[in-house]
Amino acid sequence: MHDLDLVLWFVFVVWIAAGAFALWNFTGVAILRPLSFPAPPFRLPRVSILLAARNEQEMLPATLDSLLKLDYPDFEIILVNDDSDDRTGAIADEWAQHEGAQGNLRVIHNHHLPPGWRGKVHAMSLAATAANGEWILATDADVVFHPSLLRQAVELAQRKNVQFLSLTPEVQMQSWAEKVVLPAFGFLLFLLFPLRRVNDPRSSRALAAGAFLLMRHDDLKALGGYARLRDTLIEDLRMAELFKRNGRRIYLGVTRGVFRTQMYENWREVFEGLARSAWEGAGCSLWKVLAGVVAGSAVAVLPWISLLALWLTHLFRGVPLVHDPAFIAAVAASAASAVVYCPVVVFAGLSPLYAFTLPLAALFYSTVSVASAFRSLIGPGLRWKGRSYQPPAV
Repeated sequence: MHDLDLVLWFVFVVWIAAGAFALWNFTGVAILRPLSFPAPPFRLPRVSILLAARNEQEMLPATLDSLLKLDYPDFEIILVNDDSDDRTGAIADEWAQHEGAQGNLRVIHNHHLPPGWRGKVHAMSLAATAANGEWILATDADVVFHPSLLRQAVELAQRKNVQFLSLTPEVQMQSWAEKVVLPAFGFLLFLLFPLRRVNDPRSSRALAAGAFLLMRHDDLKALGGYARLRDTLIEDLRMAELFKRNGRRIYLGVTRGVFRTQMYENWREVFEGLARSAWEGAGCSLWKVLAGVVAGSAVAVLPWISLLALWLTHLFRGVPLVHDPAFIAAVAASAASAVVYCPVVVFAGLSPLYAFTLPLAALFYSTVSVASAFRSLIGPGLRWKGRSYQPPAV
């Protein structure tokens, strides 16, 4: 048991360090709330809002309604219906004729995906080509904006003097699957891509939330536009990297009460959505995938498995648990993981009890990572929105 003691105490230290790091990482980051910033004293530039919609008939009306109600003086909406086989295209056309649209909504119907392109990237490229705003806002067809969001975001970008601004939405989680997996995935991202590093021009770290990418149009053109990202499935991350590695300043902020989305509905959709990006997110490296599985299992799963196994062993043997150093170490490591992870689930709007689901989330994402690697290397490729993709060449 001596080796297990050491491992569990090491995991305990890792969790304490992760908690301190997360606290340091999150402080000082801009959090946009309803009307949290005053109206800027300078000119608000024209913004082109780009959406790629593929089979989004359920969420699209709410999205368009919120965009058309934005409290912003000069904007246009360019929606690309990306070969949908539901009523997405018809809904977009109907909204474009609404009196409330006032000519601000244009719809492009695309039915062709050129070889070598990913669907969303190609649709966004079509929209960007048609845009005439000084700034480009790339967003999704399943989000809902508060009327003040765009005004606040443009003001923040100008105040921070950045050429690329991304904001994280609040994720509406209806299913138990989403509530278990998505907060843990978000926590992992912010540990791997610290906000302080992302927002520091001296650091090479870059990250963005695909639901809100606000970019200077001239900079996007100068960097080659979406054509530079034609073969990626994680265009938000790659766009942030493209801007930052070419000398542009980027910023990633957080929102509360001004920006929401519902990404998935069940285990299958969560699995497919995360598998779509897991392989490329790991650099298309099998070693990184396996290392992540081992590290995640050791930190998030081992303490709880050890706690249960030791408790059952002592229950059958009748030996007091307080005399077992391994059990004490397991309690400490498990408690540390729950205490550190609890603020994450509370911030996501969930019950603190979801802090105890972290081992399940870790096992789920490990399975997603392995499946994504398998499908990419020897399987049929990755599926998303009814399309199959082979991994990009790395």
